[in-house]
Amino acid sequence: MSGAEPCRGQCMCGAVRLTMPEPTNGYRACACDMCRRLTGSQFYSLWTAWSTVGIEGAEHVRNFPSSDWAERGFCGTCGSVLWYRPTDGRDAVGLSLGLFEIDTAINFAEQFYADKPICTLVRGLPATSMTEAETEAHFGAGT
Repeated sequence: MSGAEPCRGQCMCGAVRLTMPEPTNGYRACACDMCRRLTGSQFYSLWTAWSTVGIEGAEHVRNFPSSDWAERGFCGTCGSVLWYRPTDGRDAVGLSLGLFEIDTAINFAEQFYADKPICTLVRGLPATSMTEAETEAHFGAGT
């Protein structure tokens, strides 16, 4: 991935498509109660300037004011989590890491609320680890 090529992502149904500059500052994880309830685990995000994000299908985006200081964006069609965005006027947004097909390694830069129980539940290697092909064969369907 070159610096000139934007990073592209989409929600599960494809109604919302996002572009952002190539991530250079790693990804972040948040395990606060709101993120845990929203994702079922931790919210993994790529942070960038809001002004650099391209959005196709904006008519499908819904925003939820999750606190006095931020909103959560999601696809109104499939429910995919799109972002966490401060509402204090900062030019910043945490885009959901899972929306993007990233083919280069990026660093795990920061973890917030690392003392929450969900963080201790997801540490270490799993007892079973399957490739994409193995998973699809196991469940009999594609992703």
